[in-house]
Amino acid sequence: MVQLLCSNRIYDKLRQELAKYRIEVDPDSGLALVERGYDQPADKLCLVFDAIDYMDAVKLLVSGVRADLLSLDTLTGLSDNKFAVLEPREVLYLEAGSDGILAYSPSGRYSVKDTLHYYETSWAAKGFIRINKSQLVNLLHVKEIIPWFNSRYVLRLDNGVELEVSKMFSKKLRTTLKM
Repeated sequence: MVQLLCSNRIYDKLRQELAKYRIEVDPDSGLALVERGYDQPADKLCLVFDAIDYMDAVKLLVSGVRADLLSLDTLTGLSDNKFAVLEPREVLYLEAGSDGILAYSPSGRYSVKDTLHYYETSWAAKGFIRINKSQLVNLLHVKEIIPWFNSRYVLRLDNGVELEVSKMFSKKLRTTLKM
């Protein structure tokens, strides 16, 4: 829970973003997101942000305050008209396609509701990293990293699947893995 002290325009945007991470807006919370220029409550922990940087405030809040709760997250996916609950460590990679977001695991392919951005943000601490505009990979399942043309890479997973890291995301991969 978090209290929001900001303009109406930013309030609506923040409330919508926080809802994606299941963070409730509550004026009685001990934590407040305060837009610069608004009064800070003396009895609360305050995170002050500029209006233009409201998404950075959300990312900071999600990565810090919710880290303990996010580690408990699971993924519910639909496959063959049956739902399955998967832990992040079971997921090999996530992919956006014409059918929506799909999660691949050794046991099959599952259709999921949340966005790639949600998983990129909330599961980064679990070893998930974006490798191109439509895929996130679980680094725990990468067996080989093969240098490719034009500063790109190919990742070979446990199950033999090969995924291409685009040039745009290869720098983040190198930084993350200290390559």
